[in-house]
Amino acid sequence: MNPTDHLGYVGTRALMLALFGPSGTPPAWRADAACAGKDTELFFTTNTTAHALDVCSDCPVIAQCRADHFEWESRTRSRRFYSSGVVAGTTGSERNQSYYPRTTTRKEVA
Repeated sequence: MNPTDHLGYVGTRALMLALFGPSGTPPAWRADAACAGKDTELFFTTNTTAHALDVCSDCPVIAQCRADHFEWESRTRSRRFYSSGVVAGTTGSERNQSYYPRTTTRKEVA
């Protein structure tokens, strides 16, 4: 059986293209990441945020991870509105603040 004949192939291929761009394959640096082989739930469950941040803090490829993820989230505005989980040592709210920084000035109300 040809793998492209499988019913889930088109969906899987679309997801891989959305996540990893035109190549559809993860970058090579991901094999060296501290999170490689870890359960992904660790990074998307609110009660494990501190543990996920600890994993990221010792990662040898955190700079590549952060650059890659920010580039991915920047492709469309809608993804930035729903940033969640821990990625590259940042929480979803921290990433949102980088896209939409808080202003320190207040507008006068007349």
